[in-house]
Amino acid sequence: MMRIRLNLECPKCGGSLFLEEDSNRVSVICGRCGLRVSWKLRDAARRALRNIDGSLLFDWNSVIDELYLELAVNTQ
Repeated sequence: MMRIRLNLECPKCGGSLFLEEDSNRVSVICGRCGLRVSWKLRDAARRALRNIDGSLLFDWNSVIDELYLELAVNTQ
């Protein structure tokens, strides 16, 4: 499992957010309150693959942005 601390704060409690990826899922998780949003890795790949000059690139920024947006919406 990969776990990376993000430069984002939890919209619910202000705690640190982490990006976690395992063989099946990618998630954004709050280390303080446990708020979480997850996608199947396959779905994240579909949303984040970009074809630039014939090369396929995985755009992590777009995945993190969309997961954070979903997390923020879930707190309301």
